[in-house]
Amino acid sequence: MGIIRRLILLFYVLAVLAVLVVCAGVCLQFIPPQLWQNELNFIIAREETLAALAVMLLASLILLTGVFARSGNKGISAASGDIHLEPGRSGDVKVTVPAIVEVVERAAITVNGVRQATATVYQQSGDTPIKIRLVIVLGQGFSAPRVSEAAVAAINDALSTALELQNVPVEVKVTEITHAITERGNRVV
Repeated sequence: MGIIRRLILLFYVLAVLAVLVVCAGVCLQFIPPQLWQNELNFIIAREETLAALAVMLLASLILLTGVFARSGNKGISAASGDIHLEPGRSGDVKVTVPAIVEVVERAAITVNGVRQATATVYQQSGDTPIKIRLVIVLGQGFSAPRVSEAAVAAINDALSTALELQNVPVEVKVTEITHAITERGNRVV
């Protein structure tokens, strides 16, 4: 849920809570009937009431679209926790998703022809707990199939070395072919 919908939800809930408190006061007879009936007649006669109802209807529709919106196939977010790799005698081994993404992106960027790499990790069941989707920017003059094979080999080698994961499925998608060389940060040794 985006920040706009969260703000709308905040004000929407505050308005509904205020109406609920007033309704509870009427039902429990804390507010005398003459007072709330006079106020209700006044509110119904005002044009601003229609505007407030229109705003509440619009907020309801926005929140309703958020309920039915599909988040797509975005993979595991960085805040979604750990990937369980292996139970062992010394305890369970867990690795965070950002750590896996970092290993994959570093391995992919070392391949000749890959100008930029963005990885997404998907959790799955079976022998291999993860699947990886790699989106790359390919350098002009390089073969997409060869670079893709080299990237998959480099990623599997890095995952095997760092996490002892063998034959992780990697889907490579080329989104752009560029002749420009991207600036890489200075390496600190």
